[in-house]
Amino acid sequence: MNKINKSIQSFLIGALGIFIFIMPLLTLFALAFETEGGFSLQNFNAIFSSSRSGLAIKNTLIVGGASTVLAFLLGGLYAFMVAYTNVKYKKLLEILIILPYLIPGYIVTLAWTSLFSGNGVINRLLMQLGLPKVSMYSLGGIIFVLGVSNAALVYLNLVDVLRKIPQEQEQASQVAGYALKETLMKINLKSVRGPILSAVVLSFLSAIDNFAIPITLGTPGGISVLSTYIYEKAIGFGPTSFNEASALAIVLSSISLAAVLIQKSLTLHEKPLESQLASYHHRVTLKPVKRRLLQFVLIVLLMILNIIPLIFMFLSSLHKGYVRSIFDVSHMSLANYQFILTTPGMYSGFLTSLWLTLSSLVVCLLISVWVMYMKSRYQLKSVFFVETGASLTYSVPGIVLALSMIFYWGKVPNVYGTMLILWIAYVTRYALLLIRGSQTAFMTVGPELEEAAIVSGSSSIEKWFKIILPMIRQQLLSSSFLMIVGALTELTLSSLLSAANSKTIGLTIFALQTGGDNAIAQAYSVLLTLLILTILMMRSRWESKEGESK
Repeated sequence: MNKINKSIQSFLIGALGIFIFIMPLLTLFALAFETEGGFSLQNFNAIFSSSRSGLAIKNTLIVGGASTVLAFLLGGLYAFMVAYTNVKYKKLLEILIILPYLIPGYIVTLAWTSLFSGNGVINRLLMQLGLPKVSMYSLGGIIFVLGVSNAALVYLNLVDVLRKIPQEQEQASQVAGYALKETLMKINLKSVRGPILSAVVLSFLSAIDNFAIPITLGTPGGISVLSTYIYEKAIGFGPTSFNEASALAIVLSSISLAAVLIQKSLTLHEKPLESQLASYHHRVTLKPVKRRLLQFVLIVLLMILNIIPLIFMFLSSLHKGYVRSIFDVSHMSLANYQFILTTPGMYSGFLTSLWLTLSSLVVCLLISVWVMYMKSRYQLKSVFFVETGASLTYSVPGIVLALSMIFYWGKVPNVYGTMLILWIAYVTRYALLLIRGSQTAFMTVGPELEEAAIVSGSSSIEKWFKIILPMIRQQLLSSSFLMIVGALTELTLSSLLSAANSKTIGLTIFALQTGGDNAIAQAYSVLLTLLILTILMMRSRWESKEGESK
């Protein structure tokens, strides 16, 4: 590549990072300090002097902290049992564990509210026993659902790390006279202190960023957390609503940043685990009776937490109105499903989400491959702006990014109030997934392969289609899967950015639920869950074929 071409591409990459990824967040930051008289801390004084703001901050910390404790206890237990013990059916267990991570929060919420509905089996049983009803529309309900959902996140961050702890260390400890329990505490637990803190912080960040669960369970009871309170401010009227929403967004982002900094400070002197292959050999051998008992308890626990609520949601979706029992077969029908599949206003949400997801995926693929190729081959310094910007737009809470899109792109004609602003938000939100995937992929493609292709007479196009793309395809498809599942079911961005003609799947289900059409919302959620499971099976089948071909 000649010097002029390289300079042009470097400029374009830098401009992309600054004006598409970074500037919206800087605009939001500036607006938080903007007042009629210039710039001041007036907006922050207003929110900190408000009792509602203080309560929202308090609730955010309570929900984040308590749900993280629950997620860590469940996720840590799952990871230990799967990674270290000789329990059977581990593939089944893993599917049951990660299911809440793949299903959107608003569907998980619908499932739990179906299980604990006012006239539901469980609450009727509690009343017969003289016990009070359980309401999911409470602070405890929000904490519980977030904790159960984020347990999968903790599991995914710990299970592979636990398998990579060298067994030689454990054997040496036991030879030295330590019992198995002491070995696990002094060797294994100490070795994974860093990953444990990382998993805890990720769970906390996921909890305070979550919008779907608090807005669904908190609104009926008047419970606000920062993500929902920012939403209320943003859609409210008043001369300072947007400015105060920006200030609240900075407070939420500051809490996230503080959590990350605390993690960094606690793990500053931690030594990373040496590169090891994951060992799938069990390290804790349970006696047959104890093993069967633990298998049974674990499967029952996972069924109760992750499957039974979905079953109740499905049964509820088969009824159109109030029924004394969701098990009453005489009132069951597919009318709700027929309504969804035959009403344009219902299935248009799916078509909108599908178009937004696939079109933004194509753009993210093009950006990530281009930027990471230029970095790996020419070490362009301007790539820093894209990587930094994409990291920021992915790591900040979704409601914060949505606000920044409004303030920045609202000044550009024919963007705000159209599907275009939501499409831009999808690209900026999920680009990091493809950038990281492309970066990993290009590590496997040495420049000597390209040089050999050129020497053999291949053109630039042939070089890409015959050498580079086949080698990076698998990693790109894996990253694309993560983006598809996230973008297709997204709610937070669309709650603020959707126009009348651009309602997404998440927004359609949310509107049905808040409008009182719970049965239709449940039917829509069942269809979406089946779609996600179908995508999962397609991915699993593709990976199996890829493995066989190798």
